[in-house]
Amino acid sequence: MSEFLDLHDDAPFRRVLFIGAVLLLVVPFVQAGSQLWPLLPGNIQWRFGAANALSAVLILPFVGLLILLMISRSMENSSLGKTVGVLSGLITAALVGSFVVFMLDALQLKTIVSTQMEAQFKSTSVRVGLVTAMFSVSFFMVALAGFKAPRNPAGRSGPPKRPSAVRDDAADSDGPPGLIVGR
Repeated sequence: MSEFLDLHDDAPFRRVLFIGAVLLLVVPFVQAGSQLWPLLPGNIQWRFGAANALSAVLILPFVGLLILLMISRSMENSSLGKTVGVLSGLITAALVGSFVVFMLDALQLKTIVSTQMEAQFKSTSVRVGLVTAMFSVSFFMVALAGFKAPRNPAGRSGPPKRPSAVRDDAADSDGPPGLIVGR
């Protein structure tokens, strides 16, 4: 791995990355939540506005989870990777559910939207639908990556992989490898 991703000996930088990632994950949802307060999930216009507001902040939590995944991979920390996987999976499930509800709400709201607002309504509906669908797939991919074990070349089971350019004639024979001098 490159020197940039070698976080083993740089605990202060690792802490700053971790805090930054958590802030990227939490703050956008807090800001969107403050705009959506009080919660009115029974109101169709509120749900449409909530989907619009939440779809606008998805990039920052995505970047935060990617940073956490990068930290878990560079530190070979499978528990942090699995935590990222669980969080990404929960966000994916919430996005898929909200996508279905949003599409049903958009179809229902389409009938009551005035002609002056119809173009804005359609563009907002398409944008929110596309963004939600793309981030559903993206968070799902992060969830899968989080559950995969980090690569650990030193602790890998099985024999180490030899470069293909080096040929070992002893490995081709049936007996144990011998000492070869002066090749």
